[in-house]
Amino acid sequence: MNGISSWLQFRLGDQTHALEAAAVRQIVRAPRLMPLPLTGTQLCSPGLMAWQGRPLLVLDLGACLLHRPSLAGDDARFLVWTQAQQAGVLAVDDAGPLLRLSATTLTRHWAAVQPGLPPPWNAIRGLLHAGESAGIQTAGLGGAPIAVFDVAALWQACWNRLQTHSGEDIR
Repeated sequence: MNGISSWLQFRLGDQTHALEAAAVRQIVRAPRLMPLPLTGTQLCSPGLMAWQGRPLLVLDLGACLLHRPSLAGDDARFLVWTQAQQAGVLAVDDAGPLLRLSATTLTRHWAAVQPGLPPPWNAIRGLLHAGESAGIQTAGLGGAPIAVFDVAALWQACWNRLQTHSGEDIR
């Protein structure tokens, strides 16, 4: 971890999380979605979104992580991400500011996550301990830790959850 690392904060309910900013290509508000013909998928996947001439699957992180949709709120945002040959869209309650942290700050305020968490929580790379003394500001959270997710692993875990529960009510 040398130099400056950047993460995009996002909100699900009253929790702030983050993704590596380099993977997020665009933040979209209220895009036009094409519904999926699959039964039982509407809660976790509201449909497909056209982005740069190709359809991308939208996964609702609120539904996947908190068992309630992110799309119910007026502040919902759609985070378009790409990494290597993968791409997708994550619906979240709101997108927050960019965190830009030095290697020194990370060394002092980063906690690695122990292996063995169940999916989709196993996509967490680490926790940032927020607060003014850390130089890590989050809106209204005080010193609550921020879970930093690997975007591709998170998307895959939510996709697997959708596939496992396709045809069932996963609320």
